[in-house]
Amino acid sequence: MKFKSSFELRDVCGEHVLLATGIENINFSSLINLNETAADIYKNFVEKEFELSDVVDFVEKNYEGADHAKIVEDITALFEKFRESGVVES
Repeated sequence: MKFKSSFELRDVCGEHVLLATGIENINFSSLINLNETAADIYKNFVEKEFELSDVVDFVEKNYEGADHAKIVEDITALFEKFRESGVVES
C-alpha cells in the first residue's frame, strides 16, 4: 500500500490536515483532520510502500504502553477511512 502523492500534510491553525492537490482531486472538497499519531504515521510512510503490519510496528515502537490488539484495531479503522477518502492506494 502507498499514500497517494496528490495529498499534502499541512499544519492549519495548530491542526494536522491532509489537503488534496492536483487535477485528479478537483472535486475533492474536504479536509482530512489527523490526530498527532495519524500525522506521525503519514510523515513516516508517505514516501514508501508499506503493509499495515509495518504501521502497527511503527506505532508499537514509538508509543509505549499501547495494547497490541487496540493498535491493530485503530490502525485498521484509520486505513479504512484513508481508503474511503482515496488517500491510499493498494
